[in-house]
Amino acid sequence: MKDIIRNIEIQKEIMEEESYNPFIIEFYYNHKGTLFGFKAAGETGFSQYGLYIVAAGVSALIINTVNSLRLLTDETTEDEVQRNYIQCILPNLKKNKGSKEGIILLRALRLGVRSIQETYGDKYVTIVEIREEKKSSILKIFK
Repeated sequence: MKDIIRNIEIQKEIMEEESYNPFIIEFYYNHKGTLFGFKAAGETGFSQYGLYIVAAGVSALIINTVNSLRLLTDETTEDEVQRNYIQCILPNLKKNKGSKEGIILLRALRLGVRSIQETYGDKYVTIVEIREEKKSSILKIFK
């Protein structure tokens, strides 16, 4: 365990010497607080020992989540993938009609990304949570 902690400290020291834009990961919540999607953008580039581990970790979590949503659930996904960018929305979860499996997979992604952020810092991974506004009861009458 001491070796693992020491390796992380060495990685942090190396990373402090370099300057990069962080991964920015936005998690989307509907008006009832249900996590229904995410957007991730950024890169750290291929770099010295330590920094690429952040990119690899975040990328692996994201790719695994999208693949798991597609292959292990009945969820419909709306995704857009480009170089250093991905957005994945689960429209049924946005409407509070999605599966428990979809919710768990998105929460697991959020947990993993937060763990990387806590280990390596906000300088390399920024998490933004975007919550939809609650609809007014007056609007419901007219819709």
